Amino acid sequence: MTNDADRKRDVATTFGNATDGYRDSAVFEEGADLERLVDWTAGATRALDVATGAGHVASAVAERDVTRVVAADLSPEMVATATSEYDGLEGAVTDAERLPFATDSFDAVTCRFAAHHFPDPESFLAEVKRVLAPDGVLAFEDLAVPDNSELADYVNRIERLRDPGHAETYSPAQWRDWLESAGLTIEAVRETSRRLEVDAWLERMDVPDDRRREIRSLLSNVPAELEDAFDFRYADDGERLESYRTGVVLLRARA
Repeated sequence: MTNDADRKRDVATTFGNATDGYRDSAVFEEGADLERLVDWTAGATRALDVATGAGHVASAVAERDVTRVVAADLSPEMVATATSEYDGLEGAVTDAERLPFATDSFDAVTCRFAAHHFPDPESFLAEVKRVLAPDGVLAFEDLAVPDNSELADYVNRIERLRDPGHAETYSPAQWRDWLESAGLTIEAVRETSRRLEVDAWLERMDVPDDRRREIRSLLSNVPAELEDAFDFRYADDGERLESYRTGVVLLRARA
């Protein structure tokens, strides 16, 4: 419990210091995947965006004339950014695994590119199930790793070097199992990928130079299977990695 509490404090601090990078990042503020998540919340009148970051998802949901949209995050700075950048959002500083809302409070819950920071994903899903009204929808997206445990461990090692608040990225199969165990009925699953520009990816978290070198070294020596799966692209000299595609999973589930 103490380790989880410490990790959450670190996450809140780290992301509180990175609000500008997340607010201005095209990775978060646009994309067909964002539109899909928002479409999945159609018909909702009360929505909660968990781990809202700079508020991109919450804002997109609010634009669909949803009566109440709560932008919730562990970082006070992120909540302040979301509510100041976008009109009509209600802010809440809260732990994703201990949501301070009454049972059956929302018709839709969204969570995008955040759950890999949650120490206890099953508690998060239990809370989602609790706060969703009957027949309410969870629209979920996160990074994903291959089912191969060795490859997954390699990816997570790199992610933790970049972001000390990173808990773990899971496979789509693991998320499906957890959703079903939480009593949520899966209606749609989409496995896709997103290309990351390595320099921008490192800059967004202001990664120290020593860690950047270690990450670059690990990326230069990835297993061939992972290099193929993530479609590595190199600079003209063939040595410096410029970008790669990271796995992504989107799931729609109903309470």
